[in-house]
Amino acid sequence: MASKSTKSKKARSPFKGKIKFNSKKFFFFFCRIVPAAVMVTLFLLPMGMQSISLGDAESTASLIYPYLLPFTQAQAIQESLLHFVYFLIYFLPFTALFLLISLFIKGKVNVLLYVITYLSFTVYLFCSVTSLVIFANCWRWFLHLPIPVYAAFGFAFISHALMSIFGILFLREMNPEFAEYKKIQAESKQKTKISIKTKLTITIISVIAVIMVFFTILILRSYKKMFTEAVSDVGRSQAEQTSTVYDSADGKYEKIAPYFTQQKEANSYADTPFERIDIITASQAGNIIFKKEGDKVSFVPVEEGIELTIDSIDWPEYDVFSYTTATGHVKDIPDTEKKISAARAREYFTNFMNGNYKKQPVLDGNLCKYIYPVSFTRKAGFKLVGFSIVTYKTEILMRSYFHVKIFVYTMVVMFLYISIIFSLLIADFITNPLLYLKTNVRKSANTLEEILDGNSKITAEQLTFIDSIKTRDETKDLSKEIKNMVGIIRGIIPYISFSTLQAADKDTKKATTSRELCFLFTDIRGFTTLCEGKKPQDVVEILNHYLDIETEIILNNGGDIDKFVGDEMMAFFAGPKKEYNACKAAMEIRAAMRFQQEQALADGSDYISMGIGINTGRVVFGSVGARSRMDFTSIGDTVNLAARLEGANKAYGSKAIITEAVFEKLKDSFVCRELDFIKVKGKNEPVRIYEILQTKAAAVDKLFEIKDLFEKGLAAYRKQSWDKAEEMFQLCNEKYQDMPSVVFLDRISHFKTNPPPKKWDGVFEMKVK
Repeated sequence: MASKSTKSKKARSPFKGKIKFNSKKFFFFFCRIVPAAVMVTLFLLPMGMQSISLGDAESTASLIYPYLLPFTQAQAIQESLLHFVYFLIYFLPFTALFLLISLFIKGKVNVLLYVITYLSFTVYLFCSVTSLVIFANCWRWFLHLPIPVYAAFGFAFISHALMSIFGILFLREMNPEFAEYKKIQAESKQKTKISIKTKLTITIISVIAVIMVFFTILILRSYKKMFTEAVSDVGRSQAEQTSTVYDSADGKYEKIAPYFTQQKEANSYADTPFERIDIITASQAGNIIFKKEGDKVSFVPVEEGIELTIDSIDWPEYDVFSYTTATGHVKDIPDTEKKISAARAREYFTNFMNGNYKKQPVLDGNLCKYIYPVSFTRKAGFKLVGFSIVTYKTEILMRSYFHVKIFVYTMVVMFLYISIIFSLLIADFITNPLLYLKTNVRKSANTLEEILDGNSKITAEQLTFIDSIKTRDETKDLSKEIKNMVGIIRGIIPYISFSTLQAADKDTKKATTSRELCFLFTDIRGFTTLCEGKKPQDVVEILNHYLDIETEIILNNGGDIDKFVGDEMMAFFAGPKKEYNACKAAMEIRAAMRFQQEQALADGSDYISMGIGINTGRVVFGSVGARSRMDFTSIGDTVNLAARLEGANKAYGSKAIITEAVFEKLKDSFVCRELDFIKVKGKNEPVRIYEILQTKAAAVDKLFEIKDLFEKGLAAYRKQSWDKAEEMFQLCNEKYQDMPSVVFLDRISHFKTNPPPKKWDGVFEMKVK
């Protein structure tokens, strides 16, 4: 019942699994349907507006829709290549259709979709920007532009920018070397605050931006000055001409009126029409008389001896609106523009005297006024009666300059945008080889660091440098040089011990320490005899073959090779399991040597045997040598004893001898037999030595019996029970051909004839190393 109840609780809901959200499919549809909808929306929304009437402040203009853009009736479009280029706007609905069709296309078309969508946004932005340059004729044009136009342009621009960045990132990710760089960068402990790519990109963009802004300001200022002077010449000439006509007509209406009618008719078809031309005089005639001598203007005093200045003259108010081209619309003109105050008259005449009226107009709100004194010619000079004023609307007068300014601003913004995109590409082109070179160097450095850290699984063969730089510049040359350097290091490493490599970057004066280490010495037996009659290269090949086998075993067991001396090798082990690892390596070396012997016997070639000595203890570990040539090694009694034990194998016919210190560390893991109690050459204190037979896990009964027979014989031997000892050793030798037993049988034979001293402690003194 309990199991049924449990099953009923675990039973799935009848609704579970029927509605399953698939994020991959959702993303697949989202990335096609949404862009398609955007393309259709952009195609239907207005993208601009035709030029507005500058003469009417309240006028508006019709909107421009993308689907009607090629058919817009504008001279700048219909009489240029834009008429044909604008047909590319129909690429938008085509893109939308292709995006929808791609929903049913099997296979990968992502790149093609990206290119088509990116081109569509580019076409839309081009059409939108060029129509802006063509139709924007004043700042009011931007104020009357509907919000949907700004929204559509902004969305298209942001989408284009994001797609540009996405494309650059996609190009990066397609490069497997860049992915490797990012991986190495993520694993690196040293984080770069500002990368060289970022610095280069910012530098390029900043330089381009500064240059563009500088030249934009310089060009626009120069053009504005040139344009202002050009239009000022026209306005000033009209004001001077009006004053001259008034003077020559002596102020008579029948002569002046036709002139104003003529100017009004000519203005109707002028490229830059004026607003009106006025003559304003004073109701009370004044006595201001001036004369002109070249460009110099001065006042003529009414009485001799009195010097007149512009500030000492009593200026009248000019309040008579005498003549105007705005006939019939005088009532629409503000009263403030129909008269000139005394202060304003003084200002106007000051501009006339110093020549400023030739350089720039008088600005009055959104109007530009060119003003010239109106006078009658008299014998004493020119009698000032008023001023002629030619008035332009600023929008109309500066229309051409505004077009140039909009064009320049637009080009600067678009060029900066394009330069940002190309700066990112250029930065990739320039810096990516450096980043890939850094990655390759970092990989080689990581391998070298692992070697220096003493990782025995990392060998010099794995220290490689991949020259993946494709450019043909200094970066490629640098990559080649680094590859050569790594090759040299790789060639040197096999000749240097790991301990020496690890100490290479340390202060050798402070590197010497006292450490607990376990040492393993090996020596090839009969190698000299084996090499007799052989060529030197053959001798080296044989030696390297056996040393390579030993080295691999030692490294795999966490040891390090200190040095090779002919056919002898010195290795050491560190760490809490150093004795175990050393003895395990010794057993594996013996097994490998047995395999080599079997092969040699099968081939009929010569074979060798191996002697091993192992000891553990504290040693002096550090730099030894001269300042110009040093080695990082170990010295002390522990090392010397291990070397002596390796040689003691010859005396006992054994394979691997260890000290009591080593035995105490691994007696529970290995089968060992006590071999003797000896004094090695160079030491006064006797040491108890043992022979490793096998690991307990792999030991067979034969080894335990050898151990038992030999140790019984050894115990009797030390008690000088020669017969009992001889019996045990003889039995061990007969059954297992045990060479150490033979050694003790010879000693017993000697002691039977020549008994040892009474205080004999069983210590055997070795006379050779």
